[in-house]
Amino acid sequence: YDLQAGEELICDTGLVALMDESCQMDVRVVKGLKNKLLGGEGLVDTVVIGPGKAYIQTMSLPRLGGVLSPFIKVDKK
Repeated sequence: YDLQAGEELICDTGLVALMDESCQMDVRVVKGLKNKLLGGEGLVDTVVIGPGKAYIQTMSLPRLGGVLSPFIKVDKK
């Protein structure tokens, strides 16, 4: 995402992969009791504030690891 000055990108915590040094990061509590209890994403969101470029991944690291684990062979010697 190419963020303009003051523009915000709000996403789940753990999905921000990279961002320019010119960007700032903030954490905000999720609004709404229903979202907190039934959202399944946690109690906080990550906010990246421009200007600059921000890159997000579509899977959290634990989920990505779970998807890749069947294809990783460990040599136990």
